Amino acid sequence: TRLTPHVPFPETEDVLLPHWRSAIAFDPPPTSPEMERWPGQSYRSPYPLSENVFIVAYSFDPLIGEPNANPANTYGLYLADAHGNKELLYRDLNISSVWPMPLHSRTSAPALPSILAEDAPNEGVFYLQDVYQSTASLPRGEITHLRIVQVLPKSTPHANNPTLGAPNASPGKQVLGTVPVEADGSAYFRAPAGIGLAFQALDETGQAVHMMRSIAYLQPGEHASCIGCHEPRHDAPPALLGNAMALERPPSVIEPGPDGSLPFSYPLLVQPVLDAHCIQCHGHERAEGLAGQPPLLLTGEPEGRYTVSYNALVDRVSYAAWGRGPFPEGNSEPTTQPGFFGAKGSRLMVLLTEKHGDVELSPDDLDRLITWMDANALFYGTFNYEDQARQQRGERIEGPDLE
Repeated sequence: TRLTPHVPFPETEDVLLPHWRSAIAFDPPPTSPEMERWPGQSYRSPYPLSENVFIVAYSFDPLIGEPNANPANTYGLYLADAHGNKELLYRDLNISSVWPMPLHSRTSAPALPSILAEDAPNEGVFYLQDVYQSTASLPRGEITHLRIVQVLPKSTPHANNPTLGAPNASPGKQVLGTVPVEADGSAYFRAPAGIGLAFQALDETGQAVHMMRSIAYLQPGEHASCIGCHEPRHDAPPALLGNAMALERPPSVIEPGPDGSLPFSYPLLVQPVLDAHCIQCHGHERAEGLAGQPPLLLTGEPEGRYTVSYNALVDRVSYAAWGRGPFPEGNSEPTTQPGFFGAKGSRLMVLLTEKHGDVELSPDDLDRLITWMDANALFYGTFNYEDQARQQRGERIEGPDLE
């Protein structure tokens, strides 16, 4: 039942969209009951008190987002009925008031005492029941470790201000290290509290098979658990005949990652490997190309926002970036496909596996390159402009801004 026939639906040639878009023309013009005419009076978010009486937000002036100037009193809260009557209940001249909801006073529920110790350390414990409980197929026995990645809070306004690397609008990251995954897929480990954490499931080569694209937090002294690695959300936890293997021992302590991964710094993490093994053939005196391609320089001097070697290698890495085309050709899909991002999906890793140029990398050197690729091929580990300048010169910084 239409209760506000005096407010027409859009039947003009254009529908005015929010200010960050231009007007869109429709042919034929739309007649949608989902949206009333813009600009002009508007109702929204009614809350029924009975079959015929409502509280509702109402505006008799142009709405915010319109090209026209907006008055301060756009939306107010009204009592309205099914006969077209309405009475103002509340209007704030400085802000719009929407989503009205009736409330009444009641006795507060008793406050539950905290179960955390007052002197709890600034860390908690994670328990993963079975990493193979996953919406994506992960062959049992493939995962040996979890990489613990700290996702940094954005400390400057707007995406890419400043950039952290080639991936468009990528969040900042640094690698805390790794913890073991038992043969039954379980993991049990300590982790710092109060910071955003993401987990990567690694195979025996240290490459990420599956990556977490959201974050988890621990409070001091908290014990948290999950069923699996992006397990189907409607499934119940599988029954265990006994304790998970990881629970038969004390929680693991994070094993730190390679130098240059905390704080994250491409010049400290990757460039030493290139200097030791690559610039003999890809330096200023001798710059060979790959398979008939132009000369490839892998030196560490600054070039633009990054360095020569970073600019040369980053397009050979599969990284997540906003707006870079659909999966599988692009790399901006919202969910992770196992083996697509990071070292597993990178042309650079193929060259390393094939021992390009007969280069024999030590396990530590290979881990440095894999860690860089799995950390979304970033260059900087901070949003701070001055610290970024130091990192580009190969200097160390104390750590990223966390506020």
